Formats: sequence, structure tokens, C-alpha cells
Amino acid sequence: MQISMWVPYDEARLRRTITLVMRPQIRIVRVLGGVIVALGLFLLAFSDSVLFGALFTVLGVLFMTALGPFTAARAVSMQSRVIKDGFQMTITEEWLTVVYPLAESRFRWAGIDNIVETPEAWYLMAGRAQSFTIPKDAMTDEQRAEFATFLTAERERQAGRAFLN
Repeated sequence: MQISMWVPYDEARLRRTITLVMRPQIRIVRVLGGVIVALGLFLLAFSDSVLFGALFTVLGVLFMTALGPFTAARAVSMQSRVIKDGFQMTITEEWLTVVYPLAESRFRWAGIDNIVETPEAWYLMAGRAQSFTIPKDAMTDEQRAEFATFLTAERERQAGRAFLN
């Protein structure tokens, strides 16, 4: 298998990738926000401190609703200019290679921990904080089918390897 494609820079795709990678951390922040709201409501109901109760309630609601999108927007704005030119992606049985005009990365499939498939892309998770996006719209129908078949075989191979360890 050798799939090669040009992937143009897409800020919306980058935002979706960052949101996917940050999902476990944001879930914790939302639970914390719920706890802070409960504390604020408790203070409002059973304390003379209306100011602290209202402050905790508003702060908790912000944690639950606004902190995730704000963090994703900041992460997008902090990305290097290197990625904004798009990249050439090459997929083989052994490597995932991403070549930007000013940088290059290569990863073996054995380094991919998890694969998340959505209707628009495959997200290859390498650890808890790094992800590679393989957009389906940059591939032909034949390439998508070939890659899906490869991923199925790779998952089975890695499951067998985990079983042996």
C-alpha cells in the first residue's frame, strides 16, 4: 500500500482535532464546573455570602460551557506558521509520513495507540496528547477503501501483539 495525498490547511479541521485530543481534559473541567456550581448554589441557599455564591455559580457555569471552546481557540491560534501551508501525507504499511514545506515527521504504525473514525476523518492517536488527522476528503474512494482495509488488519495485528505481551 502506498497512499500519497496533498492536505491543504483547514482551520476547522485543526479545531476538531484539538477538541478531540482535549476531550478527556475538558470532561474533567466540566465536572469540576458542576461541582463549583453546586457549591455556589449551596452558598446562595444556606449562607449570608450572596456575592461568593453568585461568583462560584458564574465561575462554575463558565468552566462547564466556555473554557473548552476558549482553550481550543487558543490552541489553534498558537500553532506554528509551518502548518498553515498544508502538507503532503504518505501512508505505507510501515510509516505515516507528513511533510510540511519546512518540517517533516515520520511515525511507525506500532506507535499509534488508538484510531478514532468519524465521517470526515480518521484520527490516529499517538499517546494522550498527539493526534494525526487523515482527512477522507483528500483521498479517492479507492484510497479510502484501501486504507480502511489496512486499518482493520493493523488493529488485528496490534491486538495480537498486545495479547502476546
